[in-house]
Amino acid sequence: MSHSPAKLDLYKDAKGFHEAQRQLLKLISSGMSWSGHERNCVYLNTGSRRRFANVSGVSGMDYADDGRGIALTDWDHDGDVDLWITNRTGPQVRFMRNESNNGNDFLMLRLQGNGRTTNRDAIGARVTLKLRGDDRPLVATLRAGEAFLSQNSKWLHFGLGKGKEVQSATVQWPGGKAEQFFGLENNKRYRLVQGTGRAKP
Repeated sequence: MSHSPAKLDLYKDAKGFHEAQRQLLKLISSGMSWSGHERNCVYLNTGSRRRFANVSGVSGMDYADDGRGIALTDWDHDGDVDLWITNRTGPQVRFMRNESNNGNDFLMLRLQGNGRTTNRDAIGARVTLKLRGDDRPLVATLRAGEAFLSQNSKWLHFGLGKGKEVQSATVQWPGGKAEQFFGLENNKRYRLVQGTGRAKP
């Protein structure tokens, strides 16, 4: 594609460009990879000075697929995050079920805006979770897109570790004020509706 014409009026006479485009389409139709068959990578946040460790091989996700998109969700409702992966090459969809049984606690929140000052899906809302006895809050933002052609679940998933209680959740609604919610228990799912101040199981 380096032969692209510099001006639109030169497009018809750009023989090098058309030949490069033809060669590229030939590669695509023959199943060639855009990424050069790089294996998928997975990194683990260790919380240490060197924060991320490459766990691609041990995670079982280091496929040589030509990956495109990834979506996170708790598909089997067991409290951990599972993955849906899409590829340009086959298999076009992979489901990666998280079967790690580490005994950690979780909290899942589904936000709902009032439909006036905040959109009903609460896209753009930010949740700050305070844990008892821990100065470091957990923060998550609800977004409308996470990866190429991908959308995570609208459930915000918080990994709590072991033996930590949730003190409060503060939601900064887009176009609205911050609102606090209390009475959240570990290993449960709640709906937080803007303006109610109450977490509904």
